[in-house]
Amino acid sequence: MKKVGYFFFAFVPFLAVQAIQIVALCFMIGSSVITESLVGHSLFPSRSISDRLNTLWLTTDFNMMIMLLYSIITIIIFSLWYYAGFGGNFLPSPKKTFHPLMILGILFLIPGAQFAANYIVMGISFVRPDWISQYEQLFETSGITTVTVITFIYSVITGPICEELIFRGMTMNAFKKAIPFWAANIMQAILFGIFHMNWVQGIYAFALGLLLGYVCEKGNSIYYSIGLHILFNFWGTIVSQFLIIDDTVAAAVIILIITIVSLAVGFVLFESGRRILRRKAVTA
Repeated sequence: MKKVGYFFFAFVPFLAVQAIQIVALCFMIGSSVITESLVGHSLFPSRSISDRLNTLWLTTDFNMMIMLLYSIITIIIFSLWYYAGFGGNFLPSPKKTFHPLMILGILFLIPGAQFAANYIVMGISFVRPDWISQYEQLFETSGITTVTVITFIYSVITGPICEELIFRGMTMNAFKKAIPFWAANIMQAILFGIFHMNWVQGIYAFALGLLLGYVCEKGNSIYYSIGLHILFNFWGTIVSQFLIIDDTVAAAVIILIITIVSLAVGFVLFESGRRILRRKAVTA
């Protein structure tokens, strides 16, 4: 396939996942209609089927089940596609792929990335407070702010894995066959931002996408970006609920210092481990 073909093909995974979401939505709606038609009347005889369905479709669990189903289907399809079409290596040699310094670097990058995302949101709130209001309403209606078992599985496990397969596994690799890595990384990050369907999340998802693309490419394994993405979402879903940060100038300065140091140390450790692995590969 020529470079132009690969460039346009890179948009196919983004479009394909939209279709998968529609399939998951239709399946869940169809299943709920059948279930309510068969057993709903006996359980709730005083309510019509339309009332029961409207109530069910507005629940957090129902919407999260749609997202969970979509992510599982995506993981199955895209993992096979990534393996067959782009040489995805799901059983890499640990000694040749992973280094303790690189893993430690990923751990240091997490708080820095999270706090940086918070600063991005704060910056947007000053420029476009209406975007923040829409963003908060979206999260409230989605139910992601309420941590349940289904929410945790999707937000922390299946969601990050399927998104890494889509954007760093398929999209970025397709773009790399047509344009240099730096441009491919920007393109996949833009699509990753658009994928989140709102300005606030889209902007910081773009920044996160650049970081995820970097660790995937430089680490030479999608497992690095998957690990970073899972830990990033774990922090946002679980850890952030236990963090109490004072709304003061001093606290803001301290957090800014932590952000800079965390990101700097994370990059240095990751790059140090990567160079050690590369030297070992050359001398082997």
